[in-house]
Amino acid sequence: LFISEYIEGSSSNKVIEIYNGTGSTVDLSLYELALYTNGAATPSTTLSLSGSLLNGDVYVVANSSANGTILALADTTSGVTNFNGDDAVSLMKNGVVIDAIGVIGEDPGSSWPVGTGDTVDNTLVRKSSVNAPSVSWNVNEWDVYDSDTTAYLGSHAFEGSGSTAEI
Repeated sequence: LFISEYIEGSSSNKVIEIYNGTGSTVDLSLYELALYTNGAATPSTTLSLSGSLLNGDVYVVANSSANGTILALADTTSGVTNFNGDDAVSLMKNGVVIDAIGVIGEDPGSSWPVGTGDTVDNTLVRKSSVNAPSVSWNVNEWDVYDSDTTAYLGSHAFEGSGSTAEI
């Protein structure tokens, strides 16, 4: 499991998408998302996930005030998406960080650099060649799109064989 998409769009158009490329159905009750605001080392908000996520499927968490296009694709809504481009977000399993946007405990100023842009007012989509989560912020693992881009939301292109172990 890893974060496959991040939308930091206009107004409340905020989304985190999680992708399952493990080759198996995953029990989401072992996972949670956490938001670390303004360089905090501890989460300001967390969301415990629930249900199951089929191999090859995504789980979309949106801000409850996002636009209709986003809400139609959301599996749930949560305040964990109340981030700005300078806040870190992590995916945790059993309380241990396994994947992150940004660097937990660090305040980057206004945004995290990534690819050809940054995390403010942009949509980030994990490259299809990425087949595992990473606790280290890797700016080269993401494609950057304009603010409010939703064309990739609800699915994830994945070149992996589905053989990555569930982390």
